[in-house]
Amino acid sequence: MATASKQATKTGTRMIVAAIDIGTTYSGWAYSTLTEPEKIYANQAWFADGGSLASLKTASCILFTPEKEFKHFGYEAETSFASLAEDDEHWGWYYFRRFKMLLNENHKLNRYTTIEDISGKKMPALVIFANAIKFLKDNFFATIRKRVTNITDTDVIYVLTVPAIWDDMAKRFMRDAAVEAGISNDQLIIALEPEAASIWCQELQTEFQRSDDENVLGISAIGTRYMVVDLGGGTADITVHERRPNNTLLEIHKPIGGPWGGTEVDKNFTKLLKRIFGSVEWERFEQNDLEDLLHIYRDFEAKKRNCHLNSSDQVTLKVPSSLKEYYEENDKKTTAEIEKKFDKHITWKKDKLRIEASVLEKCFETPINKIVSTVREVLSKKKLRNVSRIILVGGFAESIYVQDRFKANFADKQIIIPPDCGLAVLKGAVLFGHNPSIVTARIARYSYGLDIAVPFDHTKHPKEKMVDSNIGKFCLNTFWKAVEIGQQVEDGYVVSRIGKAVDDFQRKLVLNVVKSTQNDPLFTTDKGCEVIGEIVVPMDCTLKADDNAVEEMFIFGGTELRFQAKHITRGDTHVLNIDL
Repeated sequence: MATASKQATKTGTRMIVAAIDIGTTYSGWAYSTLTEPEKIYANQAWFADGGSLASLKTASCILFTPEKEFKHFGYEAETSFASLAEDDEHWGWYYFRRFKMLLNENHKLNRYTTIEDISGKKMPALVIFANAIKFLKDNFFATIRKRVTNITDTDVIYVLTVPAIWDDMAKRFMRDAAVEAGISNDQLIIALEPEAASIWCQELQTEFQRSDDENVLGISAIGTRYMVVDLGGGTADITVHERRPNNTLLEIHKPIGGPWGGTEVDKNFTKLLKRIFGSVEWERFEQNDLEDLLHIYRDFEAKKRNCHLNSSDQVTLKVPSSLKEYYEENDKKTTAEIEKKFDKHITWKKDKLRIEASVLEKCFETPINKIVSTVREVLSKKKLRNVSRIILVGGFAESIYVQDRFKANFADKQIIIPPDCGLAVLKGAVLFGHNPSIVTARIARYSYGLDIAVPFDHTKHPKEKMVDSNIGKFCLNTFWKAVEIGQQVEDGYVVSRIGKAVDDFQRKLVLNVVKSTQNDPLFTTDKGCEVIGEIVVPMDCTLKADDNAVEEMFIFGGTELRFQAKHITRGDTHVLNIDL
């Protein structure tokens, strides 16, 4: 057993960096020590199907008791809830699966947002995510304490992964959830998933070079530009990076993507099953035989990853006896009717359902077509025409069909699928935790600024925005721009302005942070503008308005938007949260 020893690095005096990746479909953790950062360890012991199926990640499912107390997470939550349902004892329990996508879909996210479980019962989203993070954190810590002696929670830097296409509110929500889970703010780093994958691929490149192996990835040369397509369960996340000196990366195109992950294939597969067996019969099966339903989806998950879907392929799925009974109960239907309905492209013999590739391929078409068209659109931009490599990562990228579609559609590009591409984000997040400044600059996804009041100008300000104060007339809702959409900002880039009190002896300034899809909006009420949060700046209540001033500082270029305020008279600086 190793004994931990402290040393100063870019992560301070923390001894271990641990990454937590809550995916739409699967979740997990990984870590490495400061002395050997490139040696990354993940949990090897997630078991499904009563221990017969081992996995490097566990299912993103969480179960709460009827009293809303946490019970299980992962495969254990899946199996436990299915068992409760089999005994008709699941009523009142709260079971959530694939809940991560709700953060992408909810544009009014806050600490009080609720989400529904599979039966429509609501719980606060913050409670659900906090318990998921806490479970993975505790599971990691139980493992590390067996391997490293004298370790405490304060010796760990935690890295939490989020999609790059998520907005600032979703990132802040995840930080709040991590704090609720027992991780302090100064121990937490937010990593963007495709960036983490890119960092891991750079590490793989180094390993290939160290072993004098073929330069498989070809992304190590300074100036090399490559695209990372992170295909997870819920989202497709696309970024473009350039390799810079000193092993650093530069983002050269803002993250783009959408809800085109592997779960879209699952939804289409469920629609196909309803067509095969009938909507009424399938819904009865879903409600009454969750354990059998679980086996169908786990079986399809394996088939989804491993089938080529060539014209001669057939995918075979086992039909549970319970589903067969529901089907045959309805007007005494026979399996021959299915073969007739689908012109023998689907056949059913005993407990085996055989589906031809041409039928199953349609389940993939919608998300894959959207991903391919988006990638093509990005690569068509003039400044990106020298991007010759596309790296596929994420669990959905493990699908051979997905890989085949990319190779067919981008024959002029080198398509790279790194080993264990489903773990690339998790492992890269560990490396990012050791060196958070590895990405030297990022592209602003929006124009960011503040909603401020400025001296009223009759020649350009609308009368309805005028307000009187102790020191004159002001125009409300003016957009003060800090950065512009598409602007490349270095990590730690600071933009500041002087903010003054409007009234004498004012105790605080309340500032609205606004983002916009426009380059240069005049007012925060213009089309494309949205208030994303509020900052409360403490002022000196002993001063009159003219003397009561602060320097308001936006800090850009990192994975999160940051804000500080410095009092002009006193000189003290406050790090301020942007409240959702």
